[in-house]
Amino acid sequence: MRIHLHRAALAAAALAGVSAQAQIPSTAPYVTDPQNVYVQDDTSQGIGSLNMVLCIIGALDPGDMVNAGAYIALVDVNTCNNKGGGSNSSATGATNYATAVVNVTRASNSDPMVGKVWISLTQQGNAVNVYAYLTATQSPDAAPPYGVFRMDYIGKMNGQTGFNGYVDSQPGTISFLENGQQSSNTALAMSASSTTSGSGTMSVTSGGGGGPGTSTFDFAYNSSYFHRSDGTNDECFDRSKANASVSVWQYGTYNANDGTRVDQVNPGFPIQAVYSGTSYYGFANYWGINFQGLNLNSITDASPIPSLSVTDQRPGNTTAYNLSKVGGKLTKWTQTAAMLGALDGIPFTFGADLTNQTSNTAAVSGWNNWIVQWSTAGQTFTVTGVQTCGSNGCVPAALVGNATATINAAFLNTNPIMGWSDSFGGNLNIPATGTAHTANDAVYYYTQSTVIPGSMGEPTALYCLSQCPTAAALVAFPSGGSSASPFGNGTAQQWFSAPSSANTVSYAFGAGGLTESGSAMVLESASQFPSGSMYAQNGVMTGRMFDTGLTSGNCPAGMPNGTVCEPANPAYYFTWQTGTNQWSQSLWLTRASDNSVVPFDAPQNVPYTVPSGSAFGSFAGKSILLQFNGFGNLNGIPGFCVDPVTNATVDCSTAGSRYVPMFSIADGSTMTLPGSGGSAAIPLIVKALNAEVRLKNLSAVSPSPCVSMTLSSMTLPSGGLHDPSSSSDSEYLGAMPSVSGAPKVIDGVVQ
Repeated sequence: MRIHLHRAALAAAALAGVSAQAQIPSTAPYVTDPQNVYVQDDTSQGIGSLNMVLCIIGALDPGDMVNAGAYIALVDVNTCNNKGGGSNSSATGATNYATAVVNVTRASNSDPMVGKVWISLTQQGNAVNVYAYLTATQSPDAAPPYGVFRMDYIGKMNGQTGFNGYVDSQPGTISFLENGQQSSNTALAMSASSTTSGSGTMSVTSGGGGGPGTSTFDFAYNSSYFHRSDGTNDECFDRSKANASVSVWQYGTYNANDGTRVDQVNPGFPIQAVYSGTSYYGFANYWGINFQGLNLNSITDASPIPSLSVTDQRPGNTTAYNLSKVGGKLTKWTQTAAMLGALDGIPFTFGADLTNQTSNTAAVSGWNNWIVQWSTAGQTFTVTGVQTCGSNGCVPAALVGNATATINAAFLNTNPIMGWSDSFGGNLNIPATGTAHTANDAVYYYTQSTVIPGSMGEPTALYCLSQCPTAAALVAFPSGGSSASPFGNGTAQQWFSAPSSANTVSYAFGAGGLTESGSAMVLESASQFPSGSMYAQNGVMTGRMFDTGLTSGNCPAGMPNGTVCEPANPAYYFTWQTGTNQWSQSLWLTRASDNSVVPFDAPQNVPYTVPSGSAFGSFAGKSILLQFNGFGNLNGIPGFCVDPVTNATVDCSTAGSRYVPMFSIADGSTMTLPGSGGSAAIPLIVKALNAEVRLKNLSAVSPSPCVSMTLSSMTLPSGGLHDPSSSSDSEYLGAMPSVSGAPKVIDGVVQ
């Protein structure tokens, strides 16, 4: 289960690595911002909804708002969701605020604290309402270690119950029960007289390592070991944090001179919309704009949207805005140069047809998104795996038999490499040189910026030959089945060159977004995607598009007559993406006073040299590029997969595996945020804000250290659920208070 180890400032640990920054005062956020560390175990899969609800409740800061009256709070749901399971670079920077109305009361020091919470959030375009009733009579202490409290909650979507549960902590015991269509249907009974010893039983109807069916775990722990068995897998773990693996999911970025938080120059901020007489709280940043409870996909694209007004919710700011929307987003990618030697050993994905183009044709054949590494020592590009994408995101997998294959130099002499690396700035391009590559060859990566439809200087025409949607393909797409493609004219698996201009697509771009043959290239509702489509979750993105026509003049010598090609080394290019999520759409604010567009900063690359040592694997000593999306949002560390049952490293194609960062940046590490837009560079110091610990597996040790820890089943809770939203329930919340004004708490911080 997810056991929290620390939620404290940890000032001594934070300062241990910053002797060079001794000038940072003890009151600076770098020292005082809390660090949250929890144990991730296979039993965690069964209490995902509980962990999310508890995380949200904690971020509402009810303990500091007792008898303060009903108030509005915002909390980013993305920070409370279970981590792992692939990555999506656009989604990484998105903020998904849940809106809560909270009322916490206590009649006297001898009475219990009572918390009533009404939460509104959106999942995959659907409005979800969560109702929670909390009573607490004793805070956590040495005994009882978890305090004395009970929380009942229910989550409803479209009026139907998705999950319904409670957690009840009494002196010596904890009980948990949850069921519902969106639940893992979990029951837990646990002795909890201390944090150093105890035992319990958990039943999970769906989950338990990611597989279907029912799993029942018996577990026990003492000060040194954690013993768990599901009847098939009997595992023993070392409870020492020093021997565990740590994965950091969120870093704080601070000024190394004074310890203040470092954010973007034009960061995102909370907002409120009023539409059809109803108020909705939300958040706006580079990745999009969303409002909890308001499905923007149900509103017709317009610039601006009529009858929808927006106001700033930052303290002391009442600026009024208009909101405009187009169901797709155009991104401009601008080139930055480096040397190929800087890419040494750093994996990247590369989409191409490598049939008969490698040293191992049995392992590598056909078109795929290959995982490739450049070796400066061998002066070769080697295929080490393949990236597969589905409804749960994209994950890497090894080649069959852990094989490798070197790409033929003759193929690379005339074909540029266009790929993606999270650790090298995202999109990258290695032009063909006509001869074998060397470490001194140029490699280019690209920075991104959003093109607002209808803005000055936008391209009016765009040309595409790789993964290009067409009007005809989009009409046929919804009924085409899970393997259907939204791309037309033979462009679905076409790369760099096309047999003729007939195998390309030309678009117009204007205030209404991207159009082909007069039809908008927009997919913004779930009904526009086939059931089970790999595009349903993350949307559709084109290949590279250019604002000048594609001609044979772009092609290397020897290409067949009529062939047209992309420019081999463009100074800039464009991509179009569309989908149901806000990061796949154009949503922008204009100030009501002068109609000026509100700017939001795109991700910024931050150079980082990985330390030496075995803990950093093949990346030890290498220079990579991290992506800075604002305070608490530093990404770009490569990853691998682990088995949640054993915590062992496994291939990411393994059923139930979890994708986690390969290594962690140590507290006190420093780097430099380059200046942008005329601003000066900033020296950064970094520390972990949220991290998971995976305990070291000792099951191979003989005799097992857990042999003396007897596992026995406890009686699981089976009833006693409440519906705090129902007037007939004894724990009815009552009518939600009408609260106006700006939020009093945002992500756990009292405003």
